[in-house]
Amino acid sequence: MPEGSANPARRWTVAVVATVAALWFCYAGGKHALASHYAASPDFRNWERATRIEPENAEIWYRLGRFRQLDFDNADNDLAISYYRRAVQLNPRSPYYKLDLASALETAGNDREADSNFQAAQAAYPISAEVSWKYGNFLLRQNRLPEAYAEIHRAVMVDPKLTPLAVSRAWHSEPDVHLLLDQILPDTPEAYSDALAFLAGEQNPTAAVEVWNRLIAKDPHTDWRRACALTDMLVAQEKFEDAGKVWHQAVTLDAVPGSAYTGNSLVYDGGFEKDISGGGLGWRQTDVLGADFDFDSDAKHSGSRSARLSFDGTKNLSYDGLYQSVLVSPSTHYRFQGFLRTDQISTESGIRFEILDPKDQKDLDILTQNETGSAPWTLEQAEFTTSSQTRLILIRIARKPSVRLDNKLRGTVWIDDISLVPLAGKLEPKT
Repeated sequence: MPEGSANPARRWTVAVVATVAALWFCYAGGKHALASHYAASPDFRNWERATRIEPENAEIWYRLGRFRQLDFDNADNDLAISYYRRAVQLNPRSPYYKLDLASALETAGNDREADSNFQAAQAAYPISAEVSWKYGNFLLRQNRLPEAYAEIHRAVMVDPKLTPLAVSRAWHSEPDVHLLLDQILPDTPEAYSDALAFLAGEQNPTAAVEVWNRLIAKDPHTDWRRACALTDMLVAQEKFEDAGKVWHQAVTLDAVPGSAYTGNSLVYDGGFEKDISGGGLGWRQTDVLGADFDFDSDAKHSGSRSARLSFDGTKNLSYDGLYQSVLVSPSTHYRFQGFLRTDQISTESGIRFEILDPKDQKDLDILTQNETGSAPWTLEQAEFTTSSQTRLILIRIARKPSVRLDNKLRGTVWIDDISLVPLAGKLEPKT
């Protein structure tokens, strides 16, 4: 056959094939677009339509499975399992399909197959914190504790944000601090700090002190927030020896320069050279309407600054907003001293130091001299003997409400160089 007569047939064949291919691609594209449109709908019935249009789309089957598993009004765990199985069959590489299938199987009581799917998810994504976390929690529920702890440890190593929750879950399954420290937590200060926060909240002094010791051995820099919380918990439970030990360890490790204790005084930072601790055995300051607290580097008795309280004359204040808890020994004689400077303190009820036993004020409640008006630095002193039961006292700046008509407090007071020593180890008064 001549070459010219064959070319029209070939051209028609090519044209037909191209047309069919174009029509097929148009059909397939339109089908996919319609399935995608239904899949994007908030109505789950449209998702079912999408599966009929595009039954090979694993993600749509997975979404249907989650809906049937988690929706309170339309929950159907058996149907969810069938949808998850279809998604896994279509995309066996996805660890997340296997995770949710495992969860649904556990709900159905099929623990063996659930375990198999958790392991398959881990094989598909061995470095996933989510996979290890969910598998570890499954193992906890199965009471397979050593395996569970290994998985939870793996999860928090990858994602440290899981640590607080890991501590809580592990502790409630087996409250063993050594197991927590040695098998679950990473050997990091951050992990120990999270565990310490949890155990302090749980009011478990023995375990909390154990974690504290591990924390400061790992990182010698003081975490004041944790140290204060732990000390407060120990004091509240009257574990005074432990409280004192933890606090003095924190003070020793404090990176902020400046001496925290002067001589043999038991008062922390009696010269206000450091910032307010806000807890523990340091200074605390509570905002009170009508009073303003600050430090003052211009007016000080010694050192680099003093504490200053300014009163605006709007309130007949009952003030006790600057205070510190101090550990003491029972049946022991002490000398207290501190310095006050006043400027135009109004009313007959002025500013004093108060030393008291917060547990029983009948045993100890001493007020120093009432300072009013304007006066230079004045030494305030008191001596007292603790009762046989007293282990903790409170030292605070106090102002009792006035009983007169002109009773609103105004003026300024400066506070500095506060100390408390056993009388056998007297401090010579500063002048």
